[in-house]
Amino acid sequence: MTSPTTFVVLLANDLMLSSTVSGFAAQAGRAFHSVGSVSDVVAAIGENPAALLLVDLGTPGLDVASLAESIPADVLQRAVAYGPHVHTEKLQAATKAGCGKVMSRGQFSAQVSTLIADS
Repeated sequence: MTSPTTFVVLLANDLMLSSTVSGFAAQAGRAFHSVGSVSDVVAAIGENPAALLLVDLGTPGLDVASLAESIPADVLQRAVAYGPHVHTEKLQAATKAGCGKVMSRGQFSAQVSTLIADS
């Protein structure tokens, strides 16, 4: 097993979810940073290359392929992308882009604390 990440980056515009994820990160002893754009992700990952990246595929203007091209491969392989189960194209695009885990929003909500703790 690799050493645990110390930083969680959430790409989302959902303030309620951001608060929830922030709480789980704090419980796991991880620093947390919420961002709203690919350029913000790139900056946050640049400062914290071992970060766990959580990606809300419903983020306005998000092009997951562009995100994948903008971050290191090891970060992408650890990334967790999620979205509504009915948005199959977005979920498939995240899989095709190389995100390590792709799941429905419901699955993410049920597993986020474990995803962070196990990172």
